[in-house]
Amino acid sequence: MSKKVIDNRCGACRTEMSGARENVRYECGIDGVTLVNVMVYRCPNCGEREIEIPYVEKLHRAIAMDLARQPGRLGPKEIRFMRTYLGLSSGDFARKIGVDKATVSRYERVDSPLPMGPQTERLLRLMVMSEKPVEEYPIERVTKQKPKHAQMRLEADKKGWHVARAA
Repeated sequence: MSKKVIDNRCGACRTEMSGARENVRYECGIDGVTLVNVMVYRCPNCGEREIEIPYVEKLHRAIAMDLARQPGRLGPKEIRFMRTYLGLSSGDFARKIGVDKATVSRYERVDSPLPMGPQTERLLRLMVMSEKPVEEYPIERVTKQKPKHAQMRLEADKKGWHVARAA
């Protein structure tokens, strides 16, 4: 999934690609996020796969808002996604919430996280619900993780993305 589909031709080998609507796992650093009924183009020659994701800013907003509203504690991946959604570096986020940059790093460590205190977690949730998010999503910010937590399914329509819990 590296190059863009141009005129339905594979970016890698220029072979005509065919597309179909599918449900796909969205690799955004949060486990268990599925995009419902999105266009997926496949190259019959080299196997390249391209996913068409409309309204990416609205998609990230839907994910961040759903995370902010979920009951239970936030995990390291959720904290990192929400911070990144807000467009904050770990240093900027640390200054906003009144902690050390190293503390933010420990909040986001998957192998040995420092649990975020309940007041700080409430502040992060409120920031997501009330502040304007980042307007660009560089590919470097998207990480590939295997699903582990609750499943999340998102579907797009003309109004944007909507969350529907997986059965």
